[in-house]
Amino acid sequence: MSKLLSAGFARLWKNTIFWMEIIIMLLFFAALLLSNYKDMQNCGISYCLDGFFIGSFMIIGFFTATFASMFLGTEYSDGTIRNKLVMGHGRISIYLSGLIICFVSTVIVCLSSIVLILAMGIPMFGFLTRPLTDTLAVICVGIFIDAAYSAVFTMIAMLVTSKPVTVMACIFTCLAVYFGSMSISMKLEEPEIWPGYVSVEDGSEFVYGQSYPNPNYLRGTKRAVYEFLYDFLPAGQGFQLARANAPTPDALFPLYSLIITVTTTAGGILVFRKKDLK
Repeated sequence: MSKLLSAGFARLWKNTIFWMEIIIMLLFFAALLLSNYKDMQNCGISYCLDGFFIGSFMIIGFFTATFASMFLGTEYSDGTIRNKLVMGHGRISIYLSGLIICFVSTVIVCLSSIVLILAMGIPMFGFLTRPLTDTLAVICVGIFIDAAYSAVFTMIAMLVTSKPVTVMACIFTCLAVYFGSMSISMKLEEPEIWPGYVSVEDGSEFVYGQSYPNPNYLRGTKRAVYEFLYDFLPAGQGFQLARANAPTPDALFPLYSLIITVTTTAGGILVFRKKDLK
């Protein structure tokens, strides 16, 4: 598999999509930092660098979906996979080499944004408020998220022979996970009690009416299921990591990402070994 990885990384360093994703990620966070710094200067709004620091893990799924579908999808359209088989490379090696390259590219994109955020953000907003151990834990969890995304989109790219279909399948899957996690987050953040109407007059607060239970508040088993899905899905983990006041990430986050990585990789290899590539 070393020859496959060597050839794959040689392609990666020359790949336009890979470098465009790095540039887009850097430009996005540079603009975000500058915009928030301007607000802080003009409006007196306080910002914490922690909220930006792990922001890349919240949106990296879109970058991974695009890269995997374009980079690996090209191997079918160009006949590269058939050539690798003719040269004697095993299907498992072909699959795993594609997964490793996709994972490494995803990690590089994330780390490049982290370096930029630290370089620009520290002079603007000060140092991170999290302890170093918590910061390292968050980065480790983020890398597991990268692995989960890479495994899912590698599976799609390696099993779908049509490049346009691969692109659409990866993007739609990413959107479903992202907006599904967002919807779960909104439901979990519903308040349990709706307070009475509050009016402020001459600096004093007056409450009118009585508080009442929120009918949309999730309870019991339903809430437990939503909380599990929010923790299990990579996008849900990314949302939680990106919060400036987020506590130390749940120790189960890496386990959930590992489960996604292993199951999708095992299933992808199983189908890929039997797939007709003629």
